[in-house]
Amino acid sequence: MTLDPTDLLLIDAVQRNAAQRLEDLGRLVHLAPSSVHDRLRRLERDGVIRRWTVDLDAGAVGLGVLAFVGLRGTRPCSELIKDLTAVPEIEEAHSVAGDLSLLLKVRVADTNALVELIERLRQIDGVEQTHTTVVLKTQIDRPITLPTPTPPGRAKARMAK
Repeated sequence: MTLDPTDLLLIDAVQRNAAQRLEDLGRLVHLAPSSVHDRLRRLERDGVIRRWTVDLDAGAVGLGVLAFVGLRGTRPCSELIKDLTAVPEIEEAHSVAGDLSLLLKVRVADTNALVELIERLRQIDGVEQTHTTVVLKTQIDRPITLPTPTPPGRAKARMAK
């Protein structure tokens, strides 16, 4: 799917604040709110926008410890994932190249809960070893950086020259 400058501007705007009104997004991209709605639904249908969600403050909901847990497995990742999916503390799981098989992003209440989680992970058949890194502070947390689009209206003016 090819994204035009209007798509890119809309995606950038909703990544920063998905609660914006269609009217405000329409002013940004010079389209009627109904056209903005249609574009956003198309982007969702085509899988560019995967989900609409809320960005929570993990500490405010009792999940004060963020860690990355590397797993070395003796079973294929596709088999380990079946067991890992049942572990709610895992936010993300990535197959990786190198010494590890998988890299997990996990959130728990405290370090005691992290120890318990690691012990549970080590009990999964095929998990040979874990390597844990606790995050002290997240320094950068931002949405996906998109190519800089040409704002609607400027592209037409440029083409007329």
